[in-house]
Amino acid sequence: MSIFQDFENAKKEIGLKKYNAIETYLNNITNKENLEAYFKQLSTICSLPINKLNETMETLKVKYGVVLLDDVLYKKNEWHKFNNWYNETYLNRNVEVTAIWDSDYDDLRCIAFLSENNIEKANIIASYDSKEFDNLEYSETNKFIFKSLIYDDFDSYLQLPKISSCSSLLQEIYDNVCESDATMCHITEEDWQEIYADRYTDKDIEKLKSEVKKYELDDVITFDDTGYKIVGWGDLETRFNDDRNLNNKNEFEY
Repeated sequence: MSIFQDFENAKKEIGLKKYNAIETYLNNITNKENLEAYFKQLSTICSLPINKLNETMETLKVKYGVVLLDDVLYKKNEWHKFNNWYNETYLNRNVEVTAIWDSDYDDLRCIAFLSENNIEKANIIASYDSKEFDNLEYSETNKFIFKSLIYDDFDSYLQLPKISSCSSLLQEIYDNVCESDATMCHITEEDWQEIYADRYTDKDIEKLKSEVKKYELDDVITFDDTGYKIVGWGDLETRFNDDRNLNNKNEFEY
């Protein structure tokens, strides 16, 4: 397959509008004089063996600060940079990542606030496979990778149910999962009597069970499981938009 066929396939995959925006992006980030100098020097190395040619081309790109179309399409970090620029410039969306940590589930998670047209829409905990990242630490690189991944799923995150619309018991279990070092909430019958029974009744448990069904939480909230009255599992924290913290992120700590 020729490189032109590759570009045509990429155009179909990402959509014409977004593909055409790459040209505008490249014009914004690449100095015209540097680009001309790059191609001028590139013309002097055409006779090099292919491996040496590719190596020299990459060196020249770094030297002149040049990014080309194939870099954006086929280099992960360059794509993430463009994807962030496109969402923020063309779609007027913004993702602010405020915390990053690795979980016990071979993934990396973050707290993020999502805005559209300068209006905060969601506060989420996002989870992505650790293979998407170069390391499992809080870093500026991981922040911009998270932003790009979240932009790809932006509409889905806006569809998450709002935790403020849920019962107090579900909110409390959700908060316990989010705050737990183990990312879980285990409630035994004894725990229920000591901590919860003065605030909740059997009707609240029935209400919780109906919410589990409504929001399809059967895999993250279980009942009478291995000796526990209620268990909230780790992925529960990724299932809601915690709208209680919108416009209040400076006071929110994970």
